[in-house]
Amino acid sequence: SSTSSASTSVMASAELAVDNKSDQTPLARERQHAQDEREGRLRFVVVKNDGLDRSLISLIDMKSIYSKQLPKMGKEYIVRLVLDRSHTSLACVFEGEIVGGVTYRRHATQAFAEIAFCAVSATHQVRGYGTRLMNQLKEHCKREGIHFLLTYADNHAIGYFRKQGFQKQVTMKRERWLGYIKDYDGGTLMECAIDTQVDYLNIRFVAEEQRRAIAERMEAGGAQQQEAEYAGYDPAEGGVPAGLQGTSWRESALHCSMQGKPVPLADCLQAVLAEVATHPDAWPFQTAVSTTLAPDYYEVIKDPVDLASVRARLTPRAGAPPHYNSLDQFLADLLRMCENCRVYNGDNNEYYDCAVRLEAFVRKKVGEVSVSRVPADGTRPESGG
Repeated sequence: SSTSSASTSVMASAELAVDNKSDQTPLARERQHAQDEREGRLRFVVVKNDGLDRSLISLIDMKSIYSKQLPKMGKEYIVRLVLDRSHTSLACVFEGEIVGGVTYRRHATQAFAEIAFCAVSATHQVRGYGTRLMNQLKEHCKREGIHFLLTYADNHAIGYFRKQGFQKQVTMKRERWLGYIKDYDGGTLMECAIDTQVDYLNIRFVAEEQRRAIAERMEAGGAQQQEAEYAGYDPAEGGVPAGLQGTSWRESALHCSMQGKPVPLADCLQAVLAEVATHPDAWPFQTAVSTTLAPDYYEVIKDPVDLASVRARLTPRAGAPPHYNSLDQFLADLLRMCENCRVYNGDNNEYYDCAVRLEAFVRKKVGEVSVSRVPADGTRPESGG
């Protein structure tokens, strides 16, 4: 695949902790980690090659872990990136010993970082430090103004990164990262969006508290309330759905605008599709792939989509709700269409090139649409409930 010399990004492989190897539940491990951090046994330290002896020692320790846990990576290559001054490392230190780390490169002007290496020593993997390490990195990203994490993951690492909130669909606009990282043959590009409103170190505790609160409320309601049946809610009739009276629920509506002008969502999507369909690189995507031309296409591609099917989904049907209720649903179909093309055809051919260029155009046009959800009655929703 094509590469860029703008970055020294590599695939972040994983011989990382599989959390279910331990007898402890994930919640119990999180509690233990939090206690160890409070008592100073577990620390996470940011390390850079600033020339200081202690920094170099820490970086060499992490290099040794990477070399053992990522045997496919050349040792010289690992050393070069870990000691590179444009890279930063976050060390996981347990009782004074570095037991894991993650090394990344920050692209400050683009507000994203690319992970180069991430590993935990074999003797400490079952403790679940891989998850804690990634959550600490996300908290560090919030302080650094990093909005996204990108990494190339091999087949062994995809599962780990998915558990940490990464996804294969990159939502960043292509021009924001293209040219800043280089393609890695055999790796899958994955993205994680950093939410500044989320406390990543306590998210599991918050979820457990919410689960308990719901369970207690259900039990307090008694059998009569639990067995109550509510009529379905018809948005066309308005009002408050049964069971939500007295809560902060408010009927909401989508507010869409395109190039600064208010436009209904369906019209926005139709306008974007019209421009995509007439793009010079859209010719391979106009209709469904013919099995005459590609007999095994539907054996390889299990979720096919084309511009004709997207257009059909946008066409209003009497008595049926719209297929696309959000801009994200629409974008997901178009991105999958381009990805299907790349997966089936491989690279270094005109179909692949068309898919790359058309995806960039799709992201640009979708970026011109602004969508927000506002209360249908124009009032601000009340807090609580």
